[in-house]
Formats: sequence, structure tokens, C-alpha cells
Amino acid sequence: MEDMDKIVTEVARKAVKEFLENLMNTERDVFLSENEGQKNGYYSRSMKTRIGEIKDLNVPRDREGSFQTAVFEPYSRSIGIDELILALYSKGISTRNSAEIMQTIFQNRYSKSTISAITEATLEEVKRFQERSLDRRYIAIFLDGLFFFLRRDTVEKEPVIFAMGIKETGEYEILGFYLSAKETHNTYFTVIQDLYNRGIREPLLFIADGIPELDEEIRKVFPRADFQLCTIHASRNLESDVRESDKNEIDRDLKAMFTSDTKDSAINKFNQFKDKWSSKYPKPVYNLEKKLGYLFTYYQYPDSIRRSLHSSNIIERMNKEIRRRIKVIDSLPSESAAMKIIYLRVAEMNEKWSNRVIKGYYKCKDQITDMFRERYP
Repeated sequence: MEDMDKIVTEVARKAVKEFLENLMNTERDVFLSENEGQKNGYYSRSMKTRIGEIKDLNVPRDREGSFQTAVFEPYSRSIGIDELILALYSKGISTRNSAEIMQTIFQNRYSKSTISAITEATLEEVKRFQERSLDRRYIAIFLDGLFFFLRRDTVEKEPVIFAMGIKETGEYEILGFYLSAKETHNTYFTVIQDLYNRGIREPLLFIADGIPELDEEIRKVFPRADFQLCTIHASRNLESDVRESDKNEIDRDLKAMFTSDTKDSAINKFNQFKDKWSSKYPKPVYNLEKKLGYLFTYYQYPDSIRRSLHSSNIIERMNKEIRRRIKVIDSLPSESAAMKIIYLRVAEMNEKWSNRVIKGYYKCKDQITDMFRERYP
């Protein structure tokens, strides 16, 4: 039992360390958005809590030395707790559970109303994030929806639409997230229009799943942009209409098609797929054939980055992580609660991805530049 207590305590320390570091990074981002300055890495320090000492806590700093986290007082070796609530909240922990955690760790009980009041400050950050200017050019923009339970008068499942971009310089960036009652092409048109209003003018490619009429909505705002249907969604949709005993073989055939070296090779593999399966599954194969034009758009792009452009896999991984954070709450208590939790996680991921460049970008950088020049002279 003693060994188990030690394990639980160590897990708790690691969790609190992650909470604090994420919170302080968000603090620094807000500080630098309101004051001129630049990031300057981190310094390491220890911090005492009731569950023991947290070692090697990475505290962010700015180049001018003006930023000071509100998590603890300068030179203090024990932690303040108000801002820790925000970190707990950002990880998808409800206000009631946050109160219990604060009591357990610090022997100090916080009410739901107190914790909710503390987290209200985050809404201003959400507004700044949603209204910030975007770059003029993006190599690609991924669109995808995530459903979660939201409590209004009743508890209903509602979507949040995410937009993620690959910048002209190759880095990933979460451009925005949008709460909506339904996931329709009209919802996506609102998202696309917002991206335009915030400064995007020259996107090369949009990637999304099979929302009907989405390609038309994109062309209304960005008539020169290409559209790529997510190959993973297309494969899943087809496989949902076949017998279980055939799924693995069909999946292998589809992967061989979508990972072909050239478009001609992909078309040949589709024709083989059609000959093999159309007699058994005529309608699913026919539906796939109708979409081939949008499923093979990525072959127009440099081969070094194609694997990153034929599916919305990158944004689905992000959605999976956000869903994991939300899952611990039975249902989000309000739209503002949803916005705060999602924003805090998105801000953390944008920080993480700020220096992450799409694989293969430097091999095709000049080709990408030429594509922008030809598409938008």
C-alpha cells in the first residue's frame, strides 16, 4: 500500500507540473500580446506543495525580463493556487472537481462559483484569439468538426468546427474554432468567410471530409483554391458498407491506391479495385468513383509533402486530444465553458507547433513559391 501511495503521489506531482507549465505559457502569451516583447525560453526552479516538491518546473521568461507569472510570487518556493485553477480547467476538469483537487493538494476548499469567477478572465483571451489577423497565404487549410455534449436548456450534442493551416513558411497553426448548432455546408461557409475577413487571401488547398456542397462554399470565397477530400474519411465511409470479412483486404487495396507514387498509378490501382469489388459492392464503389477528382487533388502538389495533404489526419489528432480533455466532464455547463476549455488547449498546441514545419517542406520550398506565384500572380 505504501508503494502504491508513492506511485499515486508521483503521478499527481507530474500532473500538477504539466498544469502549471501550460498555465504559465498561456500567461506569457497574453503578456506579450499586450506588451511589446519576445519569448526567451525558460528557467528551471522547484516548488513545494502538499504532495511534495515539484522539481525542474519550466518557468517561461521574456527577453526584456518584464514578464512575471502570477502563479507564485517572485523568489517564493511555495505555490499560490488561484491560477492553478485555470490550468486544471484547461485540462477539462469541471469546476466542482477542481475544488476537490484544490482541497486535496492544498487543504483549501474553493467553491464552484469562486472557480468559475477565476476562469472568466479567459474569455477576453478567447476573443483576442478569435479576432486576431491571419497571414495572407497558406499552403493548406484543414477543416474538421468535433462533437461534444453542451448544456443549454437541455443537454445536446453540438459541433465545434476547427480550422488549421500550414503557413507559407511551412509551420502549422490553428486558425480558429467555431461553435455551431449543426454541422452543415452553411456552417462551414461562415468559417471560410471568417478566415477571409481576418486576412487570408491566397490559400492553395482546402482539405476536409465529405460535407455536401463544401467545395462550392469554398469557391464562393476562394475561387482559385483547390479542394481535397480526406482519403481516410472516404475509406472509412466505403468500409462501413462492406462485410466485416472483407474490410481488411479492402483497406489494404485503398491504402495502396492512395499511397501510389503518381496519379496515373493511383488511377490504375482504382481500376483494379473496381474490377475486383464492384460486382460485390456496386454502390460503394460507384460512390467512390464519383469522388476521384477530389480524392486525387493532392497529386498536383510536390511529392515530398503529399502524405500530409491527402487527409485531415493532423486535425483529427488534435480533436482527439481535445475530446480526451472534455470527456472527463459529463457535459459542458455553458458555451463559455466550452470556449474556455477549447481555447486553453488550442493556445497550448499553437505554442507547441510554432516551430514545427510540415515534413518535406524544405525539399519543395521553391516549388511552393512557384505555385503561389502562378496561382496568384
